[in-house]
Amino acid sequence: MDSIPGRVFLDTSSLNFILEHGECIFDGVQPSQNLSRRIFRDINAFYNMFFVGQRAVWQLAVSPFTYKEVIETQDPSKRYYLEHWFGEVWNYWLDIIKKDNNLPSFVEAENTKISLLSSGILDVLPDIEDRLLICDAIIYKCDCFCTRDWKTILRNRSHLKSLPVEIITPTEWWDMIEPYARLWV
Repeated sequence: MDSIPGRVFLDTSSLNFILEHGECIFDGVQPSQNLSRRIFRDINAFYNMFFVGQRAVWQLAVSPFTYKEVIETQDPSKRYYLEHWFGEVWNYWLDIIKKDNNLPSFVEAENTKISLLSSGILDVLPDIEDRLLICDAIIYKCDCFCTRDWKTILRNRSHLKSLPVEIITPTEWWDMIEPYARLWV
């Protein structure tokens, strides 16, 4: 049970993916057989995690920087739905923050962010946005950072093993939970 992440940061690629495949993830609609194996597995992983998560106790985290990325979505229709989906997750996360006295103050959080960014460990990631999201996951004391960003984050995660947060895909997250899923269903 110790291998089950209690708090998971959802990056923007995960939020987008959940929005794009919401019918399959939340309503159980069968995914198209034309999808790649990776997409199909991630849809099933999110479906299973949210199904089990109705009774389990893991926490989903996002950050204000996630919102910055959401509002930069070019398609107005997609941005509208993404903002609402972000708002739901954000309100859920705010409730957790209010009850958790172990999270750092704003000043402590900024000190941690500056230390991480100036250490150079995150320099392997080409996008500053990715670095900031991972900093937020660390500041929020997340066990895992769930992403579908194969282009930059996942491709470079082997260089980030020393971070106090594990970088995982949705399928890897489900693989951690699956052996224990029957405890909650």
